[in-house]
Order: sequence, then C-alpha cells, then structure tokens
Amino acid sequence: MEKKKCIPGTIAPEVYKALEDIVGPKYISQDRAIIECYSKFSVDSGGTLKKHAKDPSNIPACIVLPASTAEVQAIMRVCHRYTVPVIPFTNGMITFNGPPTPEPTVCVHVSRMNKVLEINEDTMTARLEAYADYAQVQADAMKKGLWNGGSPLATTLCKLSSQSAFAGVWQTDHKYGTLSRNVVSIKLVTPTGDVIITGSDTVAGVDCFWEYGPGPDLFSLVRGSGGTTGIITEVVVKLHAWPGGEELPEPPAGRPCIHTYKEAKYDTAPFPKHHKLLWVEFPDFETELEALRKIGHASICAGLNATGVYNAYYCSQTQDLTLDRVANKFFPPYNLYVIIAGFVSEKQITYEENVIRDIIQETGGTFLSEDYKDDVLYALAPWNLDCIRHVTGYRMNRHAYCGSNILGGPVDTVARKTREVWSKAIDTFGETYVTDRGGMDDTPFLYSSNHSGRFWLTEADVYPDMTKPELLQRGQALVACGIVNTIADKFGPGANGLGVSIEPITSFMPEVGPNAHVLFRKIRHIFDPSGICAPGRQVFTKEEYDNFPDEAVAGLNKLRQMHGMPPVEKK
Repeated sequence: MEKKKCIPGTIAPEVYKALEDIVGPKYISQDRAIIECYSKFSVDSGGTLKKHAKDPSNIPACIVLPASTAEVQAIMRVCHRYTVPVIPFTNGMITFNGPPTPEPTVCVHVSRMNKVLEINEDTMTARLEAYADYAQVQADAMKKGLWNGGSPLATTLCKLSSQSAFAGVWQTDHKYGTLSRNVVSIKLVTPTGDVIITGSDTVAGVDCFWEYGPGPDLFSLVRGSGGTTGIITEVVVKLHAWPGGEELPEPPAGRPCIHTYKEAKYDTAPFPKHHKLLWVEFPDFETELEALRKIGHASICAGLNATGVYNAYYCSQTQDLTLDRVANKFFPPYNLYVIIAGFVSEKQITYEENVIRDIIQETGGTFLSEDYKDDVLYALAPWNLDCIRHVTGYRMNRHAYCGSNILGGPVDTVARKTREVWSKAIDTFGETYVTDRGGMDDTPFLYSSNHSGRFWLTEADVYPDMTKPELLQRGQALVACGIVNTIADKFGPGANGLGVSIEPITSFMPEVGPNAHVLFRKIRHIFDPSGICAPGRQVFTKEEYDNFPDEAVAGLNKLRQMHGMPPVEKK
C-alpha cells in the first residue's frame, strides 16, 4: 500500500521575498523541518488528529519572527495586500481554532519580542512586549516592591498579551481579579496594518494609568477575540504591592538536572517573605463549599482555591506516582488552600489566619500540619511558590492537555453544576485518562476570581494520550458535550464560562446570541476586511461559514439533540 504523503502549502515567491525584506533571511523560513516544529501548538488536539490523518492544513507555509511593532505592521500589510492568511503565535493555544483554512498560511511568531520595557513605580504599571511572560514581570517588578497581582498555572508558557485576547485566566485571582481586569493598555496591529492603542496611553503627554481612553472602549473588542482583531505587540498591566522581597527563595536542594528531577527535594521551596499558605481538608463536599463561601465573603486573603485530584499530577515527580496517588486517594478529596500575604504588616497575617481558623472550626475542616498528614503536606510543597509564581515548576505528570469545561458563577452553584455537566459527558463518552473524573468523585478545581468570593471559575480538564486518535476524538467530544450542556441549560456568561467566543459555537449555537455571529462578523470585517487573521477562530467569515463541513454540523446537531435542543442548519 502506498503511504500517504503530507505536503504543506507554499506561498508565492514574491510574498516570501517581501516578508524576508522586513525581518531579514535569518528570521523567516519555509524549511520543512522548521515549519513542522511550529505546526504542533501547545494545546491542539485537532491539529494532532490532522497529523494522524496526514492532513497538512495546520502546517504553516512559512514562519516569520518579527522584532518590533513596525515589523509586525509591515508583515500584516504584505499579507493583507496578497490576501495571505495569518496565524498569530505566542503561547500556542490553538485549541479554540476552528478548522484552519487549507490555504498556505503565514505563522507570525512573536518570540523575539520578549522584553519587559518598563516598570513604572509612579503609575504602578508594567509595559511588556508580546512574548514577555509572568516570571519576567515578577523578576523585574518585585525588585521595586511590586507584582502583577495574580498567576496562572503555567506562567512560562502563558504570555500576558495572548491571555489579554482570551479573557485572561489566572488561578491566583482572589484579591485582584483576572488579568482582563488588570490590563491598562494594549498596542494592536490590525490585519490591514494599522496600529491601535487603547486607554489613556492614546492621549499624547498623558501617563498610561487608566484603561479607558477617549471614544469607545476598543480594548473590549480585542478582549475575547482570540486574535481575530489583530496582533497585540505591547500590553500595559497594573501592578500591586508585593511584600515578598526582591527575590523568591530557592529550594534548599537547589535546582534539579535531568538525572535528579525525580527527587521531591527540589520542589520544597520555602514561602516568600510575609506570606503564609494553609491547607485544609474536609469530610465532604458540602462542608468544603461552606468554608470556601465563608472565607471568600470574609474579604481576606490573596488567594483562595480548591484543587482536588489536580494535586496528584501537579505535585508528583513521575507519572507512575501520579497514578498511584490517584488510585490510593493519597490527597484529600475535599480540600482548599489559602494564601495569606502581609501587605500591611505582619499583624495582617495573624489576623487573617485567626479568621480562617475560626471558619474552619465552624465548618468542620482540619488543617494539614506536621502533626496531621505531614506526608501529604510535604507532597504539596510545590505549591509553596507556584501558587504565587511559577518557579520550581509544576510537575504536571499526565498526558497532553486536550481542553476544558470551564464554568463561572457563585461557588455553590458553579461547583454543583460542574459535577452535573461533567458527569453527563463522562457517562456518555467515557474518560480518556484516570484524572478526567476530577471533580466528580472529589472537588472540582475551583478558584475565586474576585474579592469577597463573588465570582468563581471551575475547571474540568481532559488529558488524553496524543498518540491514540480514538482518545483525542473522545476528549474533543467530552469538551464539546460540556459546552453544549452548559448552553442548553442557559448557565454562565458564555460557551466556556469566560465570555470568549469560539467557533463553531459562535455560528452554530444561536442560543449564545441570538445572532451574535452576525454582529461579530461585521466587527471582524471592520478590522479584517480580507478575513486573513486567525481564520476560523472567533467567528467565521461568510466563506468560512459556507465551507464548514456538513459532517461537523451533523456532529453538533447530535449533541444538540442529546441536550434537548433543535437542530441547526447552514443558512
């Protein structure tokens, strides 16, 4: 049998030469080995299935690495002139993409734009290039007693610029809210090559201190757009007081190497100065939720989360240990952790800890300590820094991430709803990995997203083995089932709990709008009249909509029927 060949597309020589003239021959390539390296994004189950099928449509025709806003602007003008599709690349989270165009595509990778340009103590802001990550911001800001106020789980992977376009999820959100509430300004290159600046940064001679500038709030058109409005080249974020000192503490053992990474001693970093981390377990789900609600409403603490099964693969040094700890229920199934920071004085830590201890006593929880489950507390040591900043490194011993079901709302409501939605998905399609059941037999991953515990996000993740197409397909079905269930039940602010619009949900789930896709398509046409930027992601162009596969629509209709919704048709 003849083997199927996978042959990627190519762009016209005159387009390649025009792009090469912008960045120089060192920073552009259409070499097969290089474009293959850039074709596997960090979160991309659909792209991996295409690799199994020898489908070349997610392999870029060329890679171009600009070094400045001016170079991004010139690149976009060339692509707009020749109508060449563009995929912006920062952290590689392409899971929200619909089927990419089969047309040859230019991947604009901003990894050379990786500087923290300014830490402004007067306005308490940080100005960053597009590829700067959270660890860089932390390293520069804390030297001046500041930090950005929150942390996602994978902070060397997550870039603040790309998170600005995807609603900005953090896991340490309780005190200052998500990233999207902490962006002061963005600089955006539109698909036509124009430059947009938002906030008070727009006004000549005015400091960048306020997210709203003259005229309409342009940043809100970018937030949640998934990159379809253009490429963010700079972002200015708010900074907050940091009491933890100029440097984060190293583990006593130092840092591991390849030969020693399995040893737990490298994960036991001390807490930063003026910080305290408390772990609590509960006898059941109800008492845990009661404690989370009461601590949240007390308006204290810098961070407040529940982790459940996620402890097993965030805090285990090998995958075998992860599976062993899940099977033997090593970590408490119902738990929470609290981060206390002495922003005002050491007395703040004492006061807030006393409040927490009173609440835990009232709700029947038990603190982990040297006298109670000290082995579990030791195993949880990677959180000592990672709850604040990604330094020692989450182990994350599981298979590849395929996607999530994310809901938002009050803690009681959202936690129970997650169990309901995820149980239906798992019961229908089956699990891909043992930890897919996280949140069904224990606590969901819950994180407080603003002070006083008013709003919470909960997350159920899927981790299939990427070498097995059938598991990837099942993982996609689990995520889609959760989304459709959420929409059918009219729960939450959007398809994934964050208000971010993604295809094919935007065009084929009229309950989200109704007719939201019509509005989004018009907005996209204003920014991107040729429909070249991040094709198929936030909203389809009319041509993309017409070319969306009928079999995919049939699959969505099966899910709709399963959840009591009528079928949809292309119009």
